[in-house]
Amino acid sequence: MKHTKREWMPLYSFLDRKRVTGHLADMAARGWMLDRLGTWSWHYRRAEPKQLRFTITFFAGAGRFSPAPAAGLDTFQDYCAQAGWHRAASSDQVQVFYSEDPDAVPIDTDPAAELENIRRSIGKPMVCSYIALLLIILLYMAMNFRSLLTDTVNVLSNPAFLLSFAGELPLLVLAVASLTLYGRWLRKAKAAAEANLPLPDLRSARGLSILCLVWAGLLMVGALASLGDSTGMVFLTIGMLLFFALTWFLANTARKAMQGLRFPRWANLLVTVGIIAAMMIGEFAGLLAFLLRTPSAVWLEDRPPVETYTAHGMTWSVYADPIPLRVEDLIDIDYDGWSTEADVEWSPLATHGEYRQDARLGDKDLPELRYEIVTVKIPFLYDLCKRDFIQWVERDNDQLPVEYWEEYRTVAPAPWGAEEVLQRYSSGEPVNQFLLCWPDRMAEVNLPWDWDLTADQMAVIGEKLLNA
Repeated sequence: MKHTKREWMPLYSFLDRKRVTGHLADMAARGWMLDRLGTWSWHYRRAEPKQLRFTITFFAGAGRFSPAPAAGLDTFQDYCAQAGWHRAASSDQVQVFYSEDPDAVPIDTDPAAELENIRRSIGKPMVCSYIALLLIILLYMAMNFRSLLTDTVNVLSNPAFLLSFAGELPLLVLAVASLTLYGRWLRKAKAAAEANLPLPDLRSARGLSILCLVWAGLLMVGALASLGDSTGMVFLTIGMLLFFALTWFLANTARKAMQGLRFPRWANLLVTVGIIAAMMIGEFAGLLAFLLRTPSAVWLEDRPPVETYTAHGMTWSVYADPIPLRVEDLIDIDYDGWSTEADVEWSPLATHGEYRQDARLGDKDLPELRYEIVTVKIPFLYDLCKRDFIQWVERDNDQLPVEYWEEYRTVAPAPWGAEEVLQRYSSGEPVNQFLLCWPDRMAEVNLPWDWDLTADQMAVIGEKLLNA
């Protein structure tokens, strides 16, 4: 027979006292007595089924980083025992008591004093935690918004960015909702205390909490799926998650040990934060050292090279990715040593492909090809993507004299088969870099500087990139 029971993610607010105590009373009537309140679960032990009363009170002197047991807590528990209330479990400031006496006098009898105790013990820490979370989320969203404006194409086509943004929204809603609900409860509680009436309960937002957990799970699955076919990246991500779990375990173990050794609150907090910071710095330093010592990052790639070769004392990879436009489409050339790479990212907002064609180092002087293709799936984002290409060319103009500016200028689009074509000008001279625009697609092409493009070449480029 099983003698212990664990209830994962109960998701109750301890200010929702009637629901929590009613739940605990039901469990006791079924033969399960609350034994411990964990961070992620409540623990029960098998006991004789009894009709018990439960109550929840708070002890301001206790806390996550305060010495344990808190000063005066034993005296407080003895006082409660004399009134017929016995400790069942506790978690930081939260104290859960039970009584077999249905007529036992409540522990908290003064609503004003009870309210002040709640505000000092859990109200102030909770508000500070949610405000800190809210500020972090808003800062992170501001950084993401800045990235959207300064690196639009890469951001819109990056599924990791969308997952990150999607992860911020439920946390933002949770923080704002929790602060709002607590503020409303506090106003009602003040009114009740002034009227010497029992304090109201703060109903648990279990539905919102469950939604956040489900959302977090889906985001985790999506994040792993976005890693593509790179086995190395999958293992690296899982390894980092395991390291974070180890960091949390060590920091939490140290925190509890310092509580037992009665470290001051500030010292416990400082050491715990120091452990987390040292572990994080150590992890990233170790990862960086590993990557620097690894001669090739092939294990991190989503596809292996078809072969490798050595030139100038270094190892280089050769790829054979299919690309829509090749050098052979534009000029006659007898060479079969090309390396072609295609790096395509997809999101529900945009698709961004970066393509290149290179000859092997050490071979004769051969042309190289670079181009990007962006397909915009939501029309109002089109101008943002176009501006991104233009601003990238003009990014350093504020530091240069006007005669040395880099800029895009409009040229005739007809030979290209596009609606609009821009050509890059450097110091007033045209260079072979073009931005081709269609209704839902644009392509930026970098061609060899010494090519004198013909109308036929322009037509081939436009057709290949439009139909890619």
